[in-house]
Amino acid sequence: MRVRKFSPMQIPAQDVARAVRFYREVFDLPTQFGEQEERHLFFHEEPIHFNQTAPFEPITVQVVVRDHQEAVENHLINYAVPQVAPMSQAPDGQHVIFHLDDFEGNRIQVIANK
Repeated sequence: MRVRKFSPMQIPAQDVARAVRFYREVFDLPTQFGEQEERHLFFHEEPIHFNQTAPFEPITVQVVVRDHQEAVENHLINYAVPQVAPMSQAPDGQHVIFHLDDFEGNRIQVIANK
């Protein structure tokens, strides 16, 4: 996917390594290796932080992509990422919203072109 906007830049995660892998693979985000070979994700050269905070409070992550509906559908199928609710139309009528969850229970809205 060609991500145009990604927010927020801080995501709660109990298993940080798994979260990094999920977001890197599903959203094609760039990776850098840090200390102790840990991987860190970036968007527009800004780091995405995965917080191991307690108590864990799931959030909504919004990802705006340049891709069209069919490309996003195929990408999600290829990565075996199920939709947790039917795709909906954005209020502007020009975009669609895919509703996903990551394995931590964070809700993800992927907004794509129709």
